[in-house]
Amino acid sequence: MKTQKRFLMLAIATILITASCNLPRAAPTQTPGFDPLAAAQLTVTAAASLGANPIAPTFTPLPTLSATPAFTPTSAFTPTPGFAYVTLSVGTNCRSGPAKAYDLIDTFVPGQTIEVVGKNPFGDYWYVRSPNNQTVFCWLWGFYATGGNLGNVAVMTPPPSPTPVPSFDASYAGLDSCVGWWVEVNLKNTGSVAFKSMSISVKDTITDVTLTDFGDGFVDLSGCLSSGTIATLDPGQTYTISSPAFAADPSGHNVRATITLCTNTGQGGACTTKTIEFTP
Repeated sequence: MKTQKRFLMLAIATILITASCNLPRAAPTQTPGFDPLAAAQLTVTAAASLGANPIAPTFTPLPTLSATPAFTPTSAFTPTPGFAYVTLSVGTNCRSGPAKAYDLIDTFVPGQTIEVVGKNPFGDYWYVRSPNNQTVFCWLWGFYATGGNLGNVAVMTPPPSPTPVPSFDASYAGLDSCVGWWVEVNLKNTGSVAFKSMSISVKDTITDVTLTDFGDGFVDLSGCLSSGTIATLDPGQTYTISSPAFAADPSGHNVRATITLCTNTGQGGACTTKTIEFTP
């Protein structure tokens, strides 16, 4: 009850002070239409309707914003093999020994995980298990290879170097003449070693005439005035040679030519022979 009286007196005083402040000093008369006592009574009535204690305004606090941490993607986990291995940046052949002279066993492509079993004494070839066939092992050139767990790889003794096998193809190339008639034979070295000497024997099976020649290098006669000569027939190289000249024209006859090529001069080294038959 005392609180209500204090509030009523305070409201009346506030209204009176406000009203007096708004009055012009030169004219102390009240503004027409304004009754301070009536205003005070209305204030008291309003306060009474609200109860002894006026309701204080309530405020709803704003939600507190917190920054959401940015998402950092995690890279996929790639397990590291527990064995010695290499991968390739360039496709590479794998052979029966640590050199190009050995037979080709397999070919690997970039991205394959290749198990390493050993290495050669020079450390430039890896002895590996083929990822294409787990029962196959071969020697892989390490120039394009990188890997892991290679520190304790055993040094292995490579197989003996393969003995090059000389090989060539021969075919009839034509008949030429000037003083006599000779046949032309086309040769191609299909092996991995050069030829340095040769012998050729041609037989006219109709007249039973046989002619033979041999020497170092390879000669191609071109008519009566010119000829060509090479000292070696290298791997992959093709060259035409000329036979000894028949005194009689062998045209229409069956001719048999036997050619022997050797890897050293003087018909030495490894030699191989081909026999062909043709009708000029």
